[in-house]
Amino acid sequence: MTSTVQTTGKPTTTPPPQQKIVIAKRPAQAAKAGVVIELRANFIPVTKFEFPTVHYYSFDITDHKKKKAGRKDSDKVFAEMKLKKKFGVNNLPVYDGGQVYSFTELPIGHSTSTRSHEVTIPVDSDGSGRAKHFKVEMKYQGTINLRDIGEYIKIGSKKPWDGSIQNNLTVLNAYTNFKVRSRHLSVGKKAIFPTATDSQPTYLPGGIEMKQGFYQSIRPGWNQLVINVDICATTFYPEGPLIDVVPKILKHPRDKHEKTRDELRRGLEKREIDALNWYLKGSMVCVTHRGDNRKPKYKVSFLTSEPADIAKFKQDNRDITVSQYFKEQYGKPLQYGRLPCVVVIKPQDRSKSFFPLEFCELTTGQKYEDKPLSDDARRDMVQKTAVKPADRFQRILSGINGVFNHQKDENLRSIGMHVEPKFIQLKGRVLAPPNLITTGGNITPDGGRWDLKKFTECAGLHNWAVVVFENKNFAPMENVKIAIKQLRSSLIEKGMNVSTEPLIEYGNPQGGFDKTLAIVAEKARIYRERPAQLIICIIQKKVQGSSGIHAIIKRICGTQLGVISQCIVASNMKGPTPNRWKQICGNLALKINGKLGGKNCALAERELNFGTNRPYMVFGADVFHPGREEKGRPSVAAVCASMDKTVTKYIGRYSMNREIKNETIENLEGMAVELLQQFKKRNNILPFQIVFYRDGVAEGQFEHVLDKEVKAMKRAFARVYEAHQRPQLTFVIVQKRHHARFMPVQPIDADRSGNCKPGTVVDTAVVVPQEFDFYLQSHASPLGTARPTHYHVLVNEANFPADAMQILTYKLCHLSVRCNLAISHVTPVHYAHHIANQAKHFVIWDGGNKSSGSGGRGGGGCSKYTDATCERIKTDIENSMYFV
Repeated sequence: MTSTVQTTGKPTTTPPPQQKIVIAKRPAQAAKAGVVIELRANFIPVTKFEFPTVHYYSFDITDHKKKKAGRKDSDKVFAEMKLKKKFGVNNLPVYDGGQVYSFTELPIGHSTSTRSHEVTIPVDSDGSGRAKHFKVEMKYQGTINLRDIGEYIKIGSKKPWDGSIQNNLTVLNAYTNFKVRSRHLSVGKKAIFPTATDSQPTYLPGGIEMKQGFYQSIRPGWNQLVINVDICATTFYPEGPLIDVVPKILKHPRDKHEKTRDELRRGLEKREIDALNWYLKGSMVCVTHRGDNRKPKYKVSFLTSEPADIAKFKQDNRDITVSQYFKEQYGKPLQYGRLPCVVVIKPQDRSKSFFPLEFCELTTGQKYEDKPLSDDARRDMVQKTAVKPADRFQRILSGINGVFNHQKDENLRSIGMHVEPKFIQLKGRVLAPPNLITTGGNITPDGGRWDLKKFTECAGLHNWAVVVFENKNFAPMENVKIAIKQLRSSLIEKGMNVSTEPLIEYGNPQGGFDKTLAIVAEKARIYRERPAQLIICIIQKKVQGSSGIHAIIKRICGTQLGVISQCIVASNMKGPTPNRWKQICGNLALKINGKLGGKNCALAERELNFGTNRPYMVFGADVFHPGREEKGRPSVAAVCASMDKTVTKYIGRYSMNREIKNETIENLEGMAVELLQQFKKRNNILPFQIVFYRDGVAEGQFEHVLDKEVKAMKRAFARVYEAHQRPQLTFVIVQKRHHARFMPVQPIDADRSGNCKPGTVVDTAVVVPQEFDFYLQSHASPLGTARPTHYHVLVNEANFPADAMQILTYKLCHLSVRCNLAISHVTPVHYAHHIANQAKHFVIWDGGNKSSGSGGRGGGGCSKYTDATCERIKTDIENSMYFV
């Protein structure tokens, strides 16, 4: 844990926990390491702006039931009021779905009284929906001075990021995006999806439509504002008649043809009806049977299990089929009477309405977001959205000139903003790749990858078992033995001592996993007279979600048996070529050696520069937050930390957040204490310096993280260290969810895919002068455009110079045991992500069945999960790298 390279500057003393912690400033000495290259960024400059003061107003919209209007209706209300000149004849207010902003005062007045309006939204142009009546209440709130952000972006500014900067950006983004949002289908406040006139809709497996569009966001830059413009894609329900959509939903990815209309007339199997029911539940449809150009909209509750020819309901004290009803009532015999019906349950009286599929149309612009995509759909979407840098930048340029037209935007002109429609060019630097040490000697990555003949430190495997959760017809014993023989050969080839053949057993792929795994673990223990080190499970398919076999196996092996597991999808053993399985075995060997305590490779001596000759430690942290399809599930936080001087061996801890929607790590102090104690146990000393990489925090949360998580680390230090021996802390935020992209201006500076070369750093032009942040593209991206990771140093008690911080971060991207590649972000964050993703399946909670309307939040309406628990990994393996 030593390094002979010293950073400049004197170490700072650790402030007491109660002292306010200030965000670190960019070091005075600019970074210079690496080869300088010219880059093009997907940012365009704001070349003229006086940072005026803007008035803002609340804009509350309710329907006749005093229910708050949704976003789409709110946008329509604002548009209707603007059309009717309710804001004045010459005023140009903008609306972002929350508040109204205007450079000139609107005829509302400064009093505390509220100005009310009655607004009617007409029926949609296609006749769908109904006319709606709303009440609007507007109230003057005050002014927002945009000079705050003007001061923030100046060179030499001392103004910190605070609430005023966030408010300024909210206003500016409202002005930047209002016009295009009002003209095109939009998602959120910054993404739009113009109608494609020259192409057919793009469908993913499962009948989901993928739309491609544009994203833009105004950002603080180096002494100027910049607008980040990118292409984006998301998923929607396709619009149009359900009869045309049903074949796309039911088509299997391997099917060559969709069902025809004649085939639909024959009816559907139960599994097909179940698939349709799952897909359509919760979607919005309009019905077309009335014949008077009215198409009322309804939310689908479910589909009938019986076809319209058989499904019955009560009418005038008699049972009547849906087919009979539509023939008698509307004179429309059903052409698809053997198909199920859409059922709509009216919330006011819980009555049911039945609509044949042939009279239903999916409405326009419905985001497909409450259901997870299948593996096939995800794979297809990745392939369809993988765009080379040159093509991506050309598409963005066409959007800037053909869609956004900033120079013709009257809203931007109203606040005096001029935007130059050309990409910013800036200077980046390509850092040299580090030297890696292996058994065969030192190697240097080429293009972010390297070949590893033998492991640097090999684990021994003396007792292992294989459980086949697959039908014997698809995975016969002879084939399994051949596949495992190749795996054993690959492990030995890499240097591992695999002294025994594994025990091989079959299990029921449909259930009983806990019992099967327990029996196999016990058999292996008896057979070798020692506990099993590893159980390899051959499964049918790696299904995402808590019900997937992969997740179940990880939970059972980790929290019940205390044995390391590795899952293999059975179909991978029957690859298209014999070499395919051999290649997979090589990748499995990397993970297995790491799980069992080995070391695949490491940075060569003197490569690690922590600026101290004393012990150091690297942390990584991430929080899993449930998506819409897992609404109500508690968030799970994970922290891992290095345990050796080569920063290659890590252990991890995880915990469930008790507070609902809490973005911070609640039990960081406790987990940090355990990790520090383990470090001391292994090294007989505590680290003098700690570098902590925290994933998934937005700029608006920086102050909160400083106040909660940095102080939690300080409290952990106070519990473990003597008062005069507290360590230096460097706390770095890792941001991957952004839209910044870079491309070399000269092709000679690009890699074979046209991307920046691994090691490319950007820390000027599109970042703020005083903040200690930088973009680093550490990986290669052969398929699409590489996304750099944005690192932001919040605390720098070790006084890391800019060069030292950037180089250290880049080198830490080369240490994942999962691959022989430089990954897109630092290894400890990579590991923390995997720990959190596994640990989310260790949470036991009610899933929404016990609490009334609280979505699984114990105690119904409380702010905490009161009856949820999180199973802990067994002590047998909790200090291993079981998570890789």
